[in-house]
Amino acid sequence: MTSKTVLTDHADYRITLHRACERPSQRIVITFGGQPSDLADEGFGTPFCLERGWDTIYVAQRHGTQFQGLSIEAFRSATTEFCAGRDVVTYGSSLGAYAAIYYGGSVNARMIAAAPMLPAWRPLKLRAYSDLPVTHGDIKDGPLSEHQPVVIFDPKIKNDAHLIRDLVAPAYPNFRAVEVPYAGHTVLVTLSQARLLKPIVLSIIERDEIISFDPPAEGTAIYHGERGRSLIATDRQAALVELRKSLAIAPSKRFFGMLVNLLIRMGDKEGAQRVIDEAAASGDRRMILVPAVRRTAEQAGLKVS
Repeated sequence: MTSKTVLTDHADYRITLHRACERPSQRIVITFGGQPSDLADEGFGTPFCLERGWDTIYVAQRHGTQFQGLSIEAFRSATTEFCAGRDVVTYGSSLGAYAAIYYGGSVNARMIAAAPMLPAWRPLKLRAYSDLPVTHGDIKDGPLSEHQPVVIFDPKIKNDAHLIRDLVAPAYPNFRAVEVPYAGHTVLVTLSQARLLKPIVLSIIERDEIISFDPPAEGTAIYHGERGRSLIATDRQAALVELRKSLAIAPSKRFFGMLVNLLIRMGDKEGAQRVIDEAAASGDRRMILVPAVRRTAEQAGLKVS
């Protein structure tokens, strides 16, 4: 029977231990919340770990803080006694992947990081996060694990590649790269849809091995959408084709917005209005414009219901 113990509860973070059974498992997996998450007892990876019989610790951040309120010392103080003598794995996606690497060294963990991202990292120059104080130092200047991280990512995503090259690689120059082109920043979603995620992650956690696999390609919505996104700057017509292919496979607010925005930029307001009207008629909530694209459409004189 599983049990839960909150190890520390702070205004900026919460760290919770989940035991899979009465006796401690030989392996413990520490997972981290992503960017849209908030203070919680469980989250990314918790059910997956417990189903496998592994004890797991979930590390939550107060929404919007990007773990900047949690020091390495506080993390280590809360978790180290549960890591002693065990196979420790840290695992996360996006912001959680950054945290898996940043904190993983302090407990000498094996690390699995899917598209690690710290949006407030100053070199990215993301204005939306320019007011968030960054209290963390560079990963290379903190405690490092003897294990090289496994980093799963789409090399076509500029900001992801930048952060990996300039923040992760200086600390772990021999990190184990698993590149999945056109999988997008949400690379785990793409792998999951292709039924590849579970075997890949299990192989890394259970055997410390990276299995070979055929990455998602033709016929998957994210692949065509990300390919379309990557072509916008160089071949707009080809980008239109790819975005339409993606939306024909699966509706998506993100790629629908890209399509409308691209049509407007190409001067095809009639085409943009047509796809907006078709989406509205479908009644699919996944085919609505996010506020920024909606404003662009309205400024272009288009009717958005």
